[in-house]
Amino acid sequence: MLEKIKEFFKNIFGIKSQQYLEAPKEEVQKNANFKEKVAIVSETEKRILELQRDFKAGVIEEEDLSEEDFQALSELYESQIEKAKEAIKNYKSRILSVKASLS
Repeated sequence: MLEKIKEFFKNIFGIKSQQYLEAPKEEVQKNANFKEKVAIVSETEKRILELQRDFKAGVIEEEDLSEEDFQALSELYESQIEKAKEAIKNYKSRILSVKASLS
């Protein structure tokens, strides 16, 4: 279907087939989880992130977690909340500085 759409636009705009480049499909798939790979530092973090994903998806419930896993998951959520608060704070200050420069 994608090829038909590409062909349609090529015909409309008179684009020759060699005028554009496509990224290799292998590279796109390798980079799909780049953010996840960079964020994971250790196997413990990887396990906690998998627990978080399963918890959000409803695969596991709070009662299924051990005390250690619950504590680690709580710490992960708290650190993510703090990072989000910091990002919001930075974004707010950037908005205020742009607003001040426009006034």
